[in-house]
Amino acid sequence: MTRTIKISLILFLTAALVLGCGDFLTGPKIDTDPNRVTHVSADQLFNAVQISGFVFQEGHIARTVAIWMQQMAGTDRQYAGIGQYIFTETSHNLQMIYLYAGGGLVDIRQIRKEAEEKGWRVYASIVKTWEALNMGTAASLWGDLPYSEAVSDVATPRLDPQKDIYDALQALLDSAIADLQTGQGYIPPNDHVYGGNPGLWIAAANALKARLYLHWRDYPRALNAARRGISSPAGDFKSKHTTAEVESNVWYQFDRSRNTYQRAGKYLVDLLKARKDPRLPLYFAPTSKGEFVGAAPGEANPAASNLSGLFLARDRSSDILTHEETQLIWAECAFQTGDESTALAKLNEVRARMEIKWNLPGGSLPALRGLSGRKLLEAIMEEKYIALFLNIEAWNDWKRTDLPSLTQGQAIPRRLYYGLDERNTNPNVPPPDQQPKRNPNDSGGAGS
Repeated sequence: MTRTIKISLILFLTAALVLGCGDFLTGPKIDTDPNRVTHVSADQLFNAVQISGFVFQEGHIARTVAIWMQQMAGTDRQYAGIGQYIFTETSHNLQMIYLYAGGGLVDIRQIRKEAEEKGWRVYASIVKTWEALNMGTAASLWGDLPYSEAVSDVATPRLDPQKDIYDALQALLDSAIADLQTGQGYIPPNDHVYGGNPGLWIAAANALKARLYLHWRDYPRALNAARRGISSPAGDFKSKHTTAEVESNVWYQFDRSRNTYQRAGKYLVDLLKARKDPRLPLYFAPTSKGEFVGAAPGEANPAASNLSGLFLARDRSSDILTHEETQLIWAECAFQTGDESTALAKLNEVRARMEIKWNLPGGSLPALRGLSGRKLLEAIMEEKYIALFLNIEAWNDWKRTDLPSLTQGQAIPRRLYYGLDERNTNPNVPPPDQQPKRNPNDSGGAGS
């Protein structure tokens, strides 16, 4: 039998089998998989949402921002490129994917649907606050984004204007706060941030409202929200990690496998030295020569200081939204609305709290006196820059104020490119050369 005849016979028999025995490939025993999960509980999805949210806040984007804000420096491989402000639409592609999938907006909306149908008002509101945190951070990074049509039957959702997203998130947080105040319904036992405490979530939601208003320089409303926000370190919104390898701190995980990629930034190291700031050895480890050394932007110097053992501890919880940020928002907004005495008082309150947070000797961050005008604003933003070490929000502060005055050779980037996968699947996403250099809420000056 020739090879051609053999192939023809096989194709004929295959066709006869498929066409003549249609029931062979259909029916209850074929269409129904008893091992396939058809429903995932809200609590199971909530675990995924929290883990994804923690990684989003302390992962690759946070490392990128820390390098661009010169708190850290890219010293090897692709991070050396980031330190030279080289990035593409693949650089943060995965982060954009997981904004929506794998514990992102899709899962958040599923939890909300179940919680709202069952009258779990506190649960729904906790998840709404997570949605506002994730999407607010994302809108600050990318600007216009799929949001109103993102979890729907629309195959190619439009990009909502950045301002519309922020307005929608403010309304979402208002509804979350109102429902949290009722205390009604089932509360998730696996809330890794506040243990289901509605009062702490209300404060966090107000602190987040203050942050988002500040992104648009809406100082009066940011001030009002900050007054109701996180009022003590006990209310800090932090990630949760343990010493178990699979649950460990993301900064530790990255350093464990890519130890030479990132080192201390020269600007921050020099700033802490000039201030005689006792946080220097808390943030960074000395070199083999016992010195604290930072790498300049674009300087491939893996011999510079690494993060300290404190920040590379497996079970360290990263700050996401904190008392010090909220109170410094209050300080900045008081300054911008003409109340310099409150601005200075809030600044000094934070400095005193930082002594307690880091177990420093009393008076090691002494109260500042006699500051006013531009000097007062610079002091507020400098304190916030140091306090928000490794936090994405430091980039938004710099874009808004151009403070601190970072060392610049070439221009520091002011937004991320949309992810390649999103552009390949959604024709509404423009290619990099057609994307703006700045987001609509970024009208800051000297760093452009």
